[in-house]
Amino acid sequence: MQAFCDHSNTEVIARRDGVEYVRCLGCGQVFEADDLESVPVPDEDEED
Repeated sequence: MQAFCDHSNTEVIARRDGVEYVRCLGCGQVFEADDLESVPVPDEDEED
């Protein structure tokens, strides 16, 4: 059984008809970039 991978380290391997295909450098899975969930990144200019 494979361990969970969050696909946080990827590389673009191809672009075709406006679709980017990426490979996860952690587990090797290839998928469409749009399939990745957006991860909210805090704005560095905002202060708590």
